Amino acid sequence: MLLHKFSNKYIIQGTLYAKTPIHIGSGKENFDPVLADNGVVRNHKGEPFLPGSSLKGVIRSYIERILKSEVYKDFRSCLIVNDPCISDEKIKTIKIEQLNPEDEAEKIYGKLCDVCQLFGCNHFASKLQIRDANLKSGENVYIDMRNGVAIDRDTGTAAHGKNYDFECVSAGTRFDFYMSADNIEEKHEGILKLIVSMLRNGEIRVGGKTSGGLGSIELQDYKVCKITTDNIRTYLEKGLEAIEEEKGW
Repeated sequence: MLLHKFSNKYIIQGTLYAKTPIHIGSGKENFDPVLADNGVVRNHKGEPFLPGSSLKGVIRSYIERILKSEVYKDFRSCLIVNDPCISDEKIKTIKIEQLNPEDEAEKIYGKLCDVCQLFGCNHFASKLQIRDANLKSGENVYIDMRNGVAIDRDTGTAAHGKNYDFECVSAGTRFDFYMSADNIEEKHEGILKLIVSMLRNGEIRVGGKTSGGLGSIELQDYKVCKITTDNIRTYLEKGLEAIEEEKGW
């Protein structure tokens, strides 16, 4: 099911609760001796947030591994970085056939695994979008400072003089969560339910230092709505509050 014509839209809203401290680094080294060597990423207000790209990336990686197991034989999943489901050569072959754009897109889409059909790939747009998760309105945020030691890869021991410190958003912090998916096939609703289940059960970890216990999040107080051709006008004119919540999620 392609994106050129509206069929349906799923919207999942809720709260992401930090079960443990979270460190998503800003990627900028700080040379101010008063500040941490590695600070957390902040938005234009100076508040820490969880980037949607980070959330989507870790969710995709988790789904790829789960769907490649023997448990989920109804779905296909590739490892997009190392072993993509469709090669550049196959794309070139399809384009040589000189099909009209819609037929060409349908043929490429049909070659993709279920994960790429939902999350997108180099040759196809994603149907799934996750917004940056900003602090909930009125939420007080506390930043913890932690110490780390660089490890010498040759000896496996602490590297001399390589101590550093880094910031973490404290456990208990709450963020707004918003995920949407457009024109989802019926079978892919099962993948969406799996994503919600993993988030609800606290299976997902985001950011760095996860091997040290950081980055555990949990989806709370969430609502799932399905927009179709039957209620799209109500949604556009009155907003999501006017749409009945989906059950069984």
